[in-house]
Amino acid sequence: MAVYRIKIGQNEYRIEISETGIKINDEEIQADLLQLNEAGLYLLNHGDDKLELHMRVEGDSSYLVMADGKQITAQVEPERDRVQSRSTPSTDDELRAPMPGLVISVNVEVGQKVNEGQSVCVIESMKMQMAIHAPKDGVVKDVLIQSDQKVEKDALLIVLK
Repeated sequence: MAVYRIKIGQNEYRIEISETGIKINDEEIQADLLQLNEAGLYLLNHGDDKLELHMRVEGDSSYLVMADGKQITAQVEPERDRVQSRSTPSTDDELRAPMPGLVISVNVEVGQKVNEGQSVCVIESMKMQMAIHAPKDGVVKDVLIQSDQKVEKDALLIVLK
């Protein structure tokens, strides 16, 4: 299970993403977030409602989100950064799965140069897709996954140098 704290203005939300679903502040919701392209375009499906979002990384934990003519800044922090966790966190060189899931796409290959914030792979869990981004500029040293592969939480995905 991946747990995040998201702060938008004065409001803070606790988001849990697990194999069984998504919870916002302990309330289970039915939603899918699909990445449509590498430029940060996403589609949010919530019941019968659909909303196109454009998200852009603004800093280490800051995202600019534009949707329906509105623009917000969201601070996203994995809960493991706030409290000690038994999991093995990603480092700047090792990218690990934040949750169990299925690898939807691998967007890099060994020897390829990557830029900070670039999507290197996409993992799906409970119909929610999460792009894994390079934490720094570098070169791909090893790719330990392939499309349609199941991964466990904290599985080593990609190594940079």
